[in-house]
Amino acid sequence: MIEYMCKNMRELLAYSKARRRRQAFQHYEINKIHGECSGLTDREWNNVKTRGKTSYTQSSKYTMHKMWRDNTQKYDLKQLKLINKA
Repeated sequence: MIEYMCKNMRELLAYSKARRRRQAFQHYEINKIHGECSGLTDREWNNVKTRGKTSYTQSSKYTMHKMWRDNTQKYDLKQLKLINKA
């Protein structure tokens, strides 16, 4: 069963004000321990690897090239026996 915390508008305003103060204090405490957030330095930014957009999909590239690479090779009898053992 759901119970309402605030019965009227004054209680709601008081609750929201107290909640904002509590949240601000928690944020202040975290910043006091860990320090404030800052952007990346030039060295950190240059170490970030980002991939650009490619002009092809990876799946079509796989099906056009790598998928058929093993099937086009011709095997002799010795190689087939080695493959069968493995």
